[in-house]
Amino acid sequence: MIYSKPATLNKFLMLVWLSFIFACGVKVDLPTASQNDTPVSGANDTSYIRISPDWDAGNGYLFSSPWDVIVGADGYLFIADHAQATIHVISAAGVEILADAYGNDFSALSNITDPSGLSVLPMAIAQDSRLNLFIADSSNRIIVWNQYLNNVGVDSMAVSIRLRSATDALLWVADYDSIAALQAGGWTIEDVEWSDQNLEQWLAPRLFWDASDSLEAQQVSLYYVDPDSVLVTGISSSGDICQVADAHSNSILGLSYVPTALLMTGSGAEILVYRGTMTARTVSTGTGNGTVNDPRGMTQDQNGGLYYTQWGENFSVHKVGGNSGFEFGEDDIMNIERYDHASDVALDQIGNIFIADTGHDLIQQFSSLGKFAFNIGISRVFVDSTIIDSVLIDSIYQVSERDTTFRVEVADILRAPRSVAVDATGIVYIADTNNDRIMRYRLSTEFDYETEN
Repeated sequence: MIYSKPATLNKFLMLVWLSFIFACGVKVDLPTASQNDTPVSGANDTSYIRISPDWDAGNGYLFSSPWDVIVGADGYLFIADHAQATIHVISAAGVEILADAYGNDFSALSNITDPSGLSVLPMAIAQDSRLNLFIADSSNRIIVWNQYLNNVGVDSMAVSIRLRSATDALLWVADYDSIAALQAGGWTIEDVEWSDQNLEQWLAPRLFWDASDSLEAQQVSLYYVDPDSVLVTGISSSGDICQVADAHSNSILGLSYVPTALLMTGSGAEILVYRGTMTARTVSTGTGNGTVNDPRGMTQDQNGGLYYTQWGENFSVHKVGGNSGFEFGEDDIMNIERYDHASDVALDQIGNIFIADTGHDLIQQFSSLGKFAFNIGISRVFVDSTIIDSVLIDSIYQVSERDTTFRVEVADILRAPRSVAVDATGIVYIADTNNDRIMRYRLSTEFDYETEN
């Protein structure tokens, strides 16, 4: 279900703000308000401005319910369309890509199905350094599709590997768990038997992790998680660990990469492909800082810090690991009343933090230290008003009036944005979910030329 809120909430918030104005002796004449989507404050005022055109149906983009947006390793945008069983791939120039001049073939993402042929409705996505694209559909499994293999192709697959021990014993082994165990014991690979059969499975979306698998279910249960009830709502990957948000057990699960096959690519390279197995409960349930309650979007920084948002009570944004985290009462980002359903978190190249505040219909940006900087996806409204000054002179109040204007930020552009991403140039991409479009913003000043239609 797509999150929505009553249309009257913005009006209610405006009335609350106006009540504050009246208490200060200001008379506001609402009918003369004017609206502008561009920065309107004084010289050198920095703000985010909207980039045209919007990526919407009116401009040829056929999104039905964009739930997640990420910037891929090569700069392409991946957009998870929850209603279409599709992940759209779009260049920074705004061109939707099925295949490109560099050999990439994204056609398998146009209608995603699992190995049994059922449609996969993507809810959350992430890409790792090996170009594995992880896809969650709010079930207890994760689908993976590899961009690199679809670029270079697969020539053959190893069906058996001969290993030699330190005492020169030879052994042919087909099971990769056994191969890994033998290698850990000092055995070395001596020879490989290759086959060109059933290679299409490595080019199509396939299962990376299935909590219902009989062996994996035993592993998951070791961490006091019910494998049949896992509800994956967020993914992030770094190194050989995939972090998974489980909104049912209120925890973040750590999945280790385990080799599942050795492939010979069309370019003659040998690469391993992997499956996931749960080896840690990275964050456990709770309501305090560093715990988790109904987790959603997540990302990781270069220092090993894990950032995640949640819909559960108390803190909507958390950071664990890496450098120092955030403190309640000190850092703006930890303000309990600041968010209404924080659904996603993203980082830019210098560590600024972007939060998709779904219920408030905007994106909030913070510095790397958690200090509030900007709201993104808002209009500025000039409200004409009159300030009434009252001065006591000889026991008589002398009253004077002076005209002025107030500038108010109004979240009237986005509708329930679920995801945010930032590319290497600082462009902010927003999955404007209930408007079925992707919005783009960039940081600028009032001296920049207007980009809005």
